[in-house]
Amino acid sequence: MTLGLNVYGHVALTYPPARRYDLDFLDNSRTKPPCGMPKVISGALVFDDHSVRGAAHLTATTRDSIHNCCLTLSGLHKSYHTLCIDFSHADTQGQEPSINWTCPQCLSKQPRSDNSNIPVRPSTPTSMADVTFNVTRRKMTQSRLDTLQLDPSTESLRSDIREIIREEMRNALQDTIGEIKVSLSANLKEINDQISAFKDSMNFLSDEFDKLKQDNITYRNEVKQLKKENEMLHYDLSEVKGKFINLDQLSRASNIEIQCVPEYKSENVINIVKQIGRTVSVSINDNDIHYCARIAKLNADSTRPRSILTKFNSPRTRDSFLSAVLTYNKKNVQDKLNTHDLGFGSMQKSPVYVVENLSPDNKNLHAATRKRAKELKYKFVWVRGGRVYARKTETSDTVFIRNLDILHKLI
Repeated sequence: MTLGLNVYGHVALTYPPARRYDLDFLDNSRTKPPCGMPKVISGALVFDDHSVRGAAHLTATTRDSIHNCCLTLSGLHKSYHTLCIDFSHADTQGQEPSINWTCPQCLSKQPRSDNSNIPVRPSTPTSMADVTFNVTRRKMTQSRLDTLQLDPSTESLRSDIREIIREEMRNALQDTIGEIKVSLSANLKEINDQISAFKDSMNFLSDEFDKLKQDNITYRNEVKQLKKENEMLHYDLSEVKGKFINLDQLSRASNIEIQCVPEYKSENVINIVKQIGRTVSVSINDNDIHYCARIAKLNADSTRPRSILTKFNSPRTRDSFLSAVLTYNKKNVQDKLNTHDLGFGSMQKSPVYVVENLSPDNKNLHAATRKRAKELKYKFVWVRGGRVYARKTETSDTVFIRNLDILHKLI
């Protein structure tokens, strides 16, 4: 049989002459004893190479251990594993013999060309029980051989290519960074312009706000001053109003009002005043009366007749007339001054009132005092000398109602 190695040669095995087998036959899983395959095969290899000369002896035990067989070169006194020299039949077809046989288990580990420190894979599988030998061993391609056998010029070319790629990537990165910087610069300039405009606007608004704030402070001070002046003016107005009311009331010191007297078209109001004087026992003549007439109603919807305003020649005469009427009413509590006393006998009897002539402000104050006194159950409310007084009981103190503020403080 012919035994293929990475060198030119042949091997003659001691085998029965009836059959001869190619070593590829050993990889046939169907070739098992006792089909004629011996347990042990042995042979001698004689080769003649331009670099190696000698003889080799091959010993293996069946196909189960064919990968563990050892090839001994007697000329070199060295042993090689068959796997280390790529012992295959296909390698003998058109391939040059290898002169660099290397067995990793027998020689020191050779450093790799790329300076890596990776251990060399063992020549035989770790567990032969798991290995299937029915595998076709193909010839290594030329591209693979070229890859494994790179010369220094190729390494230099690869280094140059790497440098060129790095340089191109560096230039592209710099260009990209430059473009980004330009874009960012333009955007930042626009943002800075906007910020500057915003600052100007804020400064303008701040100045305007400061002006408004200063104006507000000025206006507030002016308002405070105006409030003080207003309070002073209000106080002065109150004083003037009070004086005016007093003067108005003082000008009415000689006047009286006769209320609830029936009104007729052909009446003589002076005779009515004289008749009241005769009823209350006071002498009144034409010289004592300066003016006498009916006055307009404060409330036009009221059903009461218009009052008779009488102005006497002096406050003394008026006071005498009022005193006489008050005395008459006290003496005739059950039959006070009424319309029958004035000669209106044909009409239903109704009371007649004689009071001081008050100014409009004092009239309003008198009306409010009567209403308030009714709520607080005050028994007495009266007018004396143009002033309004009130008293809750006969024994309580008299309260002078000067204005509405005092009236609201009544308890």
